[in-house]
Amino acid sequence: MRNLPYILILTFLISCGIDKPKIHPQIIVEANVLRSYDTLTTYQDTTLHKAFDVKLSIINQSDVPVSFWIMTCSWDENFIINNDYIRFLGWGCLSNYPRLKRLNSHSRLDLKASVIKYDFTRYQPIKTTKFGLIFIDSISCKKTRDYDNIIGDKSKLDKIIWSNPIYLNEKR
Repeated sequence: MRNLPYILILTFLISCGIDKPKIHPQIIVEANVLRSYDTLTTYQDTTLHKAFDVKLSIINQSDVPVSFWIMTCSWDENFIINNDYIRFLGWGCLSNYPRLKRLNSHSRLDLKASVIKYDFTRYQPIKTTKFGLIFIDSISCKKTRDYDNIIGDKSKLDKIIWSNPIYLNEKR
């Protein structure tokens, strides 16, 4: 009975160290540049910008399947970029909704997109570009409404898996 307070304090200290769920260490995001080209965009201005086609691969290196939520068409909503001079270029889409994607053991999901590079932004000195997958698993998200609540509230984005760095500093 005399040791009960010590046991309670020890239990409390141990439980405080486990405040965030760990991201599955066997899920990685791989980024690759497919090609670069000049493009004229009207997103924020109408000047010539450098664009890049990229492939983002979500790879399950584990021995068990993994499920996560991702949009059927605008899957770029599930990604953040580590600098302010690279943006996804939009694409057309007929049907767009969140879905639970199952990635089997030792398999990958390849996603292709175009990104645009702006030459003059505040944080231009950042040399590399990384893409962060906002990993929304089937434990924290049970329904479509849960997905919207998590993706829309930036404070709930606690599971981000960053890609390898790529260099998109090519000048026109």
